[in-house]
Amino acid sequence: MRKVIHRAGRIRGAVGVAVMLAGSGLAGCGLAGCGLAGAGGPAAGTGTGPPVTLTQDAAPSALLAVTDDPASGPVLAGLVAATARPNEDLTILRAGTPPRAIVSSDSPPPRPAVIPGRPAAPGGGETPYQSALYAKRLKRWHAEAAAGRRAGLARTRQAVAAWLRGLGIVAKLGQPGDPPAGQGSLAAESAAAASALAGLEEAAGGRFGSRRVIVLYCDELTGTLPAGELTGDEVIVITPFVPGAAAASAAQAGLLGAGAAQAAVLGPEATAGQLAGLVSADLSQDARPESVSAPVLFANGSASLRPGAVRQLTRFLARLREAGVTAVINGYASTPGPAGANYALSYRRAANVASFFEARGIPGSALVIVGHGASDLIAPGTSGLNRRVTVVTEEPARGS
Repeated sequence: MRKVIHRAGRIRGAVGVAVMLAGSGLAGCGLAGCGLAGAGGPAAGTGTGPPVTLTQDAAPSALLAVTDDPASGPVLAGLVAATARPNEDLTILRAGTPPRAIVSSDSPPPRPAVIPGRPAAPGGGETPYQSALYAKRLKRWHAEAAAGRRAGLARTRQAVAAWLRGLGIVAKLGQPGDPPAGQGSLAAESAAAASALAGLEEAAGGRFGSRRVIVLYCDELTGTLPAGELTGDEVIVITPFVPGAAAASAAQAGLLGAGAAQAAVLGPEATAGQLAGLVSADLSQDARPESVSAPVLFANGSASLRPGAVRQLTRFLARLREAGVTAVINGYASTPGPAGANYALSYRRAANVASFFEARGIPGSALVIVGHGASDLIAPGTSGLNRRVTVVTEEPARGS
């Protein structure tokens, strides 16, 4: 059975963390956000400045899940392991009245690295020998700085790995809990997640601006979400059934109306790898996007493939037949018409492209369908250029 996703919005935040040497004179340092302690200017002559402490730029973030399904443990554990970063608040709630925290833990902060101070530059009037000697000392210092940076990253990875081993997500979610008391609806679980995240953010001083991800395991896509309830959050909804286009579009519109920065609705076959891709790679659009669009594919208001689309779609078959490759098929629409209708239309367009691939031997399990509506316009809203589909091919995750 084909996996189903409905998505809108875009994650514009950077993925991962950056490490650099700022203000230390290292050539080629173009990243921002590394903290330095004791990096004052060195004295002239042959001395050195004070030792330099390198710290990793890891902005605080939050990952919060609400579930009433004990079987969700392996998927959530895989998601956490694949996307773990320093300075992240992890919370997993068991749906109920009130919801109960099953996992509540902060990942460790970045581990610093201390390197010797930068060699002092000659004060002027030096001989060629003195200039050459300073160049050698500076080259050696650059090597020490690079080694120190690598050591700090390695210690940070080790600390996060040790933290992951101690979480016990699968065992904790597998324990019997109280009945969910009707908390499996989209509205109820959104409210529980928003309330919990607001409390965490208030306690942390509003520090989760870099990444705020909510994962909801919902028994049904029902209920009204208040405006502003999910402002700035990235929401992934997983259902125990394959959601139809109308239901997924309505749920997506409700999440966006509640302020979500992006929203995705997945069916029951969602894997930890797919969730990690959504969290870490902007709903897979940072992978290998290849456009198969243009107005030749669809007429206005139609999801039927035009005859000229066959030639464009056929060129993807060889890539899709490679072992382990997954295709995320993104459908779009132009702006005329209600937003809900455009989401449904864009989904049907992506679904028809998926059907084309399936009819030519590509397994449905390798095809993920995404509806974007009239988002990500590439031309004026009424232009036929916006009636397009893009295909993103993804290779299997390495080492996960």
